[in-house]
Amino acid sequence: MKKLALFSFLLALGLASCKKENTTTPSSFPTDNLVVDKQQNVFAMDKTGAWCQFCPRGTELMVQANTMYGDRFIGFAAHGGSGNDPLKNPTADLFINNFAPNEGFPALVVMNEVTAEGDFLQNIAAAMNLPELPTFGVKHNVVNTDSGFTVYAKVECLNESLNDSYFIQSFLLLDEVDGKDFGNGLDLNQVSSIPFVSTGSGATPTKWVLDAAVVDGEPQKKAGDIFTHDEAVVAVGTNTPTFWGLPLGEINPFNNEFLEGDVLGTKYTPIIINIADGQFNYAPFNPKLSVATIVWKYNADGSETYDFVNGYVSHLSSN
Repeated sequence: MKKLALFSFLLALGLASCKKENTTTPSSFPTDNLVVDKQQNVFAMDKTGAWCQFCPRGTELMVQANTMYGDRFIGFAAHGGSGNDPLKNPTADLFINNFAPNEGFPALVVMNEVTAEGDFLQNIAAAMNLPELPTFGVKHNVVNTDSGFTVYAKVECLNESLNDSYFIQSFLLLDEVDGKDFGNGLDLNQVSSIPFVSTGSGATPTKWVLDAAVVDGEPQKKAGDIFTHDEAVVAVGTNTPTFWGLPLGEINPFNNEFLEGDVLGTKYTPIIINIADGQFNYAPFNPKLSVATIVWKYNADGSETYDFVNGYVSHLSSN
């Protein structure tokens, strides 16, 4: 009788254990609910500088593109050159050297080519409306941490690709930085020979003196508005083996063989990029912040350059 009771107890305990194990919910991952958009987003770069007399022309075009195309437009302002500009930084220099090393200031890039000012907006529209989908789509979640930002990226293959090398990287951008003197040598007044911008001095910031960046008959910048520096790229993921990011071929179980429908960036193939604080002190400018995650293709033609494939940008709260 005792043996029968002991057997019944052990059987009940075993069934309870099995039931508990079967109802355990797998742990979630930050990209579980992300749905990758199957579309071509467009990258543009404005090679610019606060010291550059004609650079407000590029700023106006970037404002127009942002208004017209929203987050399908991924714009980077790369501040560089020999003049004084507190937004100059090593991350921006690497973009300039990759896309427009031999061009003067300003210079505009759409996708992977230097573009004339008059062709800028129409080239963006053309790139968005190509009949073929890009190789990859991208999306991300961003978590603000004590040491910077952690980006959880998700990538979906939209077109088969074999034997090409792709990388994924995240970047920090500053938005709505007033063109003024912040003190301590941080003067971001925009020098200008363009008649619709008036360079500030002392406590007076740079301002638009004429309406500018007209979209559908409505100026996005009105006379009297403060001139702002937007989309200034200042920092990059720091836990990646190269500036251009993590090799997708090392995350993909089949290396550089990507098939339509492949998804990377799940809990089984995580893509986690850390943008560490300390690369650029943006606190004095009190900017709004954005994070862009981009897939790049390495050019195996000896040029040692990288082409934009696709990307995603999200806007964070002000710092």
